[in-house]
Amino acid sequence: MRNKIITIIFIVYILVFTIGTIVAKDRLFSDMENRNLAQFPAVSVKSIFSGDFSDGFESYMSDQIIFKDFLVKLKVGENRVLNQTYINQTYFADGRYIRDYKENFIQIDRNLGFVNEFAENNPELNITWLMVPNACYVYNDSLPPYADVDDQAMTIKYIEKNVSERINFVDVSDELVSAKGDYIYYNTDHHWTMNGAYIGYKKLCKELGIKAMSKDTYDIETVREDFYGTLYSDAPVFGTEPDDIILYKNNTGKYTVNYVDEDFTQDSLYNYDKLNIKDKYQVYLDGNHAIIRIKNNSYYDDNRVLDTGERESGDADKSASSNRVIVVKDSYAHSLLPLLADNYEEIIVVDLRYYHEKSVSALAKEEGITDIIMINNIDFFNSDDNFLWLM
Repeated sequence: MRNKIITIIFIVYILVFTIGTIVAKDRLFSDMENRNLAQFPAVSVKSIFSGDFSDGFESYMSDQIIFKDFLVKLKVGENRVLNQTYINQTYFADGRYIRDYKENFIQIDRNLGFVNEFAENNPELNITWLMVPNACYVYNDSLPPYADVDDQAMTIKYIEKNVSERINFVDVSDELVSAKGDYIYYNTDHHWTMNGAYIGYKKLCKELGIKAMSKDTYDIETVREDFYGTLYSDAPVFGTEPDDIILYKNNTGKYTVNYVDEDFTQDSLYNYDKLNIKDKYQVYLDGNHAIIRIKNNSYYDDNRVLDTGERESGDADKSASSNRVIVVKDSYAHSLLPLLADNYEEIIVVDLRYYHEKSVSALAKEEGITDIIMINNIDFFNSDDNFLWLM
């Protein structure tokens, strides 16, 4: 009798989820996973015999299964109850999610080769490169015992030792570690917060020989308190506290932000509409774009270059030579650029993952720009394969 009851329950379970998945309206996009979902595959004799239909149907059922987000949370919650501290390349550490880091020297050497060649082949360019560590470095002491995370300090030292002498390499690790208690990284996302970005901005300005805007310049506002980031999406757990989204707003600044490929323009460095979607980090410059032009309509040169008395020894030679700059970046730059926008008349922002129209070298020549700023986080440089587009 007991076996019959179990069998009936199992059959009902299968029927409910199968019929429910078929009857329910298909979702086009998953906010939880921040990706498009598989749709019902096209049916044809060819697709059936080739196996394409069965593969597509399997993906469709996996993506569209009813209550999927709840089931994922349930599964991850079960693993957490069993005291698992590492799920989907993510560690659970003192109330925060920390993404794993595995050093990839092959990719690092390849990318370093492109960066160095870019510098050596363009002697007219002044190149400054800000390298940002990830939370796994800054909060290393919060990781679970025996966490197998490679040391990003070693990666930074390796890059600094092997980068071209023509590049002004800027490491902000010490400053971030010193401020680790100041909410400088999100707890559920892989990015730094705008508090962390401001620390990077100050270090970058110092190395460029330009004046960083004081925090007093900005209205610092928490605009949302319900942000769940990418790491939470990879391993959602019931009861996780959401993150805050913080904006630094210079109310005296006037800007024109042109998203070139998408052909739309805004007068703000923030897209407030993005606060209404799951990936609220897109509020900073509308997320990922191939090329963006930021014009500071209230720019004046005295607000940018350090006075002689403010410079430290050696800074005079590093003063920026132009009021226009190209920034080559990953998404860590998104929350830093609204700060840097006050220091330049125009910033051309390039994301090598998407900008393949021409090389950065060609773009700089075309625009008559000689100052290049690169902003990357270590994990990105460790894994991305688009640095060839520098040349």
